[in-house]
Amino acid sequence: MPRRELNGDGKRARLGIVVPSVNTVMEPWAQKTVPAGVSVFAARMFIPPATTPEAFVEMDRTEGQLAIRQLSSVHPDVVAYGCTASSIVQCLDYDAHLRAEIAGRYKVPSTTAAHAIVTAVQTLGARTVSIVSPYTKEVDEAEHRYFASAGLEVVGGACLGITDGFALAEPEPDTLFDLGMRGFDKSADALIMTCLNTRSHTVIARLEDALGKPVVTSTQATLWHALRLAGIGDPIAGYGHLLAHH
Repeated sequence: MPRRELNGDGKRARLGIVVPSVNTVMEPWAQKTVPAGVSVFAARMFIPPATTPEAFVEMDRTEGQLAIRQLSSVHPDVVAYGCTASSIVQCLDYDAHLRAEIAGRYKVPSTTAAHAIVTAVQTLGARTVSIVSPYTKEVDEAEHRYFASAGLEVVGGACLGITDGFALAEPEPDTLFDLGMRGFDKSADALIMTCLNTRSHTVIARLEDALGKPVVTSTQATLWHALRLAGIGDPIAGYGHLLAHH
């Protein structure tokens, strides 16, 4: 399908990102981080505060396709499904089906936060990872299983146990840095920090300096993969090796 051109904002690329309604992090960060000529458009999926597997599944079932349909009207160059936990609790096959459904129905490349993380880790050449998150232990354990099923060896991890979706954005950079340091195993090739409603991007560079290993986060990886799928290869400094060099 020919690209619908615009002379104004988004003339290089328009990124469409679907996020849970409680997310206060991803949209403003992505909008101020993308290169000149790239615009970010977000649609929201209502979700109650509880960060339970059942809440994520219900959000997808009742809100997901509606939000994607809304985004399609701006003719995005890529659609990113921005909820790591929804893929994690529904497994790899669900994630692959969702991406194929978006790409098939709207004729644009698609990614999800979880798929972007796996792609980023593979791009960096890492096979063994430590995983940290702000999630509850139940969701955190599910993500360890998810990334193991994607072919990664998971060693080490930690979580904050936050049960309120809006509060996932509350941990300060020092708290997130300490979480990363606490959960990292020295045998790991990389550190993964999940959740698009957590300000993980604020500590990527600091953690990479401290650990001497690459750090991949939900926010950073989703933006990186969306940009690359839209044909934008500009390096972006300040958010780790992935955005700066890949």
